[in-house]
Amino acid sequence: TARRLWLIYVVLTILEFGMLYFLGGMGLFDSVNYSLTTLSSGGFTTSDSGIMGFDSARVEVILIVFMLLTCINFSLLHLMLAGRTKEVLKDEELRTYILILIVAWLAMSFNLYRFGTTDEADLAPLVALRQALFQSISISSTGYASADFATWPVFSQFVLLLLMIVGASAGSTGGGLKVMRIRIAFELAKREVVKIIQPRRVVAIRFNQQVIEERKIWIVLGMLSSWMVLVTASILTISFLEPSLELIDVFSISISLLGNTGPALGAFGPTATWATLSEPSMVIATMLMWLGRLELLTVLVLLHPRTWARSD
Repeated sequence: TARRLWLIYVVLTILEFGMLYFLGGMGLFDSVNYSLTTLSSGGFTTSDSGIMGFDSARVEVILIVFMLLTCINFSLLHLMLAGRTKEVLKDEELRTYILILIVAWLAMSFNLYRFGTTDEADLAPLVALRQALFQSISISSTGYASADFATWPVFSQFVLLLLMIVGASAGSTGGGLKVMRIRIAFELAKREVVKIIQPRRVVAIRFNQQVIEERKIWIVLGMLSSWMVLVTASILTISFLEPSLELIDVFSISISLLGNTGPALGAFGPTATWATLSEPSMVIATMLMWLGRLELLTVLVLLHPRTWARSD
């Protein structure tokens, strides 16, 4: 299984390189860099202008396809290549993720078309659709920017912030809390409401037609709780160390770091850098990125003193 997943990863990287170089018109250096940082959701660009510097619909379409693939559970890609497409289409996490993307895309497109940006009062419908589609997928994976979304209306920025939190699918290279955990938390909340109305009713939480054990549900809740505590602590710490920042700056920085998004909002949008942060804030940011990139509970267990205590 590991060999097959690695093979899928390598083949997709080579395929993206070829499409960017031969179809997208990118140079050799850019094609290599963008293919490597797309599949890993790294999001590094070769210039300060990023994807905006190319201003190419073909480049954006190619990146959209491969960013979407990185946000899908790689096991599903394996099943798809094995010809088990029906199982893939029935996956509840995939269907939920696609639904979230479509709703976010259409909502932001309408918002951009209706109100424009602070740089452009009016956006053509196709431009609004194009920019919103790219960012709705990118914000939970690479963090590439085809437009300066820090100038977008407040509603669109709030949608992007929610997408940062939700993230991509479990088993993908994308960041965030993962759609599966959000879905299980939603089902748990729905179950508790039903139990209040009908106390004697036994309601099992199911995912992909399988009953989820209570132990696994508590692990999900522990993950969500730990994430909330870390976000709160990082917001308080960064706001104390950086008193000149605005509320949206501090809040989006914390979300972006734990979600491994890359750019944030406000003064730390896609056209800005993080170089203005003080050294203590940089250290905290480094730790938060590390925690966000790995499984949070695993790292917290690793850092717990009892993990390293001698057992006699």
